[in-house]
Amino acid sequence: MSVTAHRTGRAERGVPVQRTAAADPVRVPARRVSGGGRVGPPNRRAAVGVPRVVARGECGPRQRVSVLTLVAVGAAMCLAVVGVGTLASAGAEPVPARTEVVRVQPGESLAELAARVAPGSDPGAVVERIRELNGDLVGGVRPGQPLHVPSGR
Repeated sequence: MSVTAHRTGRAERGVPVQRTAAADPVRVPARRVSGGGRVGPPNRRAAVGVPRVVARGECGPRQRVSVLTLVAVGAAMCLAVVGVGTLASAGAEPVPARTEVVRVQPGESLAELAARVAPGSDPGAVVERIRELNGDLVGGVRPGQPLHVPSGR
C-alpha cells in the first residue's frame, strides 16, 4: 500500500485501506482548556487559589536631568579620552630624521628591524617610515637586503 493511498483512503488494486486516528495527519489532538478559559499546552495547569503578583508600572520617582548637566558630563568624558590618548603617546620618542643603510638579518621582520634601529620610538611609526624610504616593500624583506632606515643612534 502506498503512502498516498493511506492518506487519501483510496485502495490500490482492490485492497481496502484501514484509517486510524494516529495515522490521520488532518486530526490534531485538542488542547485542554486550563483555568480562566485560556488554551495552553497539555502539561501546564493553572494554579488554583494562588494570588497573581504583578509588578507596578513605576519603580520610583524619576528625577529630571538638566541639559547643562548632560553637556558637562559629555565634556568631562571627552577631556578624559583626549587626556588618556595624550598620556599614551607621551612616552614614545618621535621617529628619527637621520637615516642610514642597514642589512636585514636572517629571520628578522620589519617590526624587529624597527625596534633594532630606533629603540625608543614607536615601532609602527618607524615601520611606516622604512616603507616610505624604500618603496612599499610589498613582497616583504629578504635576509641581507640593504634598506634605508631612520637611525636613532
